[in-house]
Amino acid sequence: MKKIFKKEMKEKTKKGNGSKKLKIGIFALLNTFVGMTASAIQNSNVNLPKEFTQDIAANGYENEVFDYDFDNDGTDEKVVVSYNEENNFLNAIVSIYTNQNGKNMLSYQITFNKKINILNLEEMSKLLDKVKEYYSEYSKNMSPDETRHIMIYDDNRNSEIVFSKLKFDKHSPKDLDNFLFVKNASELLDAPKGKSIVTLKYSEKPKLLFEMVSDANQQKLYYTEITKKGSTNVNHIKEKKSKIKPLTFKGFVVDRGNNVIKRGFFWDKMVTKMDNVNKFIEETLDAGQDINIITEYAPLSHDKESKKDKFGNKNNQSVVAYTNPDKKGEIINVPDQTLFRILGEEKGMLKIETPFYGGPYYISKDKDSYKKVENINGAINKFVAIDPSSQAEMLFERDPETNKYKVVTYSFVTTGKDGSGSYETPHGAFLIAFTRGYMPFTRKAREGDTPLPERPDLTIAGVAKFAVRFSGGGYLHGIPVNTHFKGETALTETAAKIGTFKESHKCVRHFDDQVGFIVDWINAGSKIKDGDNTIPEEPVVAIVL
Repeated sequence: MKKIFKKEMKEKTKKGNGSKKLKIGIFALLNTFVGMTASAIQNSNVNLPKEFTQDIAANGYENEVFDYDFDNDGTDEKVVVSYNEENNFLNAIVSIYTNQNGKNMLSYQITFNKKINILNLEEMSKLLDKVKEYYSEYSKNMSPDETRHIMIYDDNRNSEIVFSKLKFDKHSPKDLDNFLFVKNASELLDAPKGKSIVTLKYSEKPKLLFEMVSDANQQKLYYTEITKKGSTNVNHIKEKKSKIKPLTFKGFVVDRGNNVIKRGFFWDKMVTKMDNVNKFIEETLDAGQDINIITEYAPLSHDKESKKDKFGNKNNQSVVAYTNPDKKGEIINVPDQTLFRILGEEKGMLKIETPFYGGPYYISKDKDSYKKVENINGAINKFVAIDPSSQAEMLFERDPETNKYKVVTYSFVTTGKDGSGSYETPHGAFLIAFTRGYMPFTRKAREGDTPLPERPDLTIAGVAKFAVRFSGGGYLHGIPVNTHFKGETALTETAAKIGTFKESHKCVRHFDDQVGFIVDWINAGSKIKDGDNTIPEEPVVAIVL
């Protein structure tokens, strides 16, 4: 087996050779550099001795030992592979011992940011290449007796997601699943404790290749790649107009605690949430039950202060749900348009369950606060998925024949921020209510303004193009501008903030052309009208992590 592994290290994986058992064995060895979850770098210290011994072992792991010359200096490094299998996925750690004054000492422990199916041989060659490619980087400026812990990042995609069917990609970042958001200007270094190559500016997003900590210095370093453009990589209009030639840099960023934020497009996480929604719907329909939604949309009437529940939701435009019918114990706030099913009644309360918050929970039996969904007769095929932590959004279409999800478009967005008269974008699974071509917004009325009939203290301040209502007063919409604005909204200060931090009052902001595409995609030619609103004939679900 060791001979096979060393041969594969040099020649990569050859498909179709040998039995399933042999393939699993080769995979277990080749996949030593993969298989841990994203938090594994904090938990990857396999209890191995500092100095190599032939009978080396790690409790709870199978172990393989072999020699390999990673740095091509004519001296083999000792490599210990510690791995185990769980549900056809491998957890593995590779420990590399280097020769120091005649002794083989533990220098590196390497993990990976995602698990790989034990039979997915196609990924092995690519991942192994990364380990060899990055070795010259994570081995720079090593101190005697130092041990470094490295997590190598791959993309967050899997075989259940199709990326070749994008219908709109004008604002879709290329090859940027895991990235650093630059919060404060940071130097890109040529090596750990090295010299500056270039300065990264606020809101730039270098691709994350690997992260590293050392037992000699617990300050985390990120090895990244960025193509520097005429401006930050948020505003594509400014980038296209810039005359500065893009240059690509690779190097290390030191995490100083407040200078960078780790973010990404987490496709797997979204697929799990979409699958949960469809499983919930299918189980409900199979049981002969109805799919319902909360109908607690009362514009401008529920803007009162409340505490967040464990899901991050406030009481604004929500119903209160209890863990027992006596209205005691923990409560959660269930926002408008939330999908749920009724399990029964207890003590005059409705016993409900949801695909996002779980259950059971108990809500008041108020006929005006919920209704049956008429057009959900099977699995949902269209999803809008929003990740406020990364200020990212993805649209998916499910293929009913293959059950795979095609990515339609994806982009950065701006979500809601808690504040005075402002709310965090609600978290949950919501049935999209309607779309329209405009989104007015308000401000405090001043002398000479025309006040709103229901709120004499407010007046219309401006408008954004397009609106998609998904929960309460939470909409997807374009760039808001005042009523006298003339120009290109993509060049405004508000547009430049897309993909940076939460700032809206509850809604999700987009570039105008992005949300214009989304409206057309949701409507799909629907002829159902309610005034200026178009109601989708096919159900579309918005998921907000």
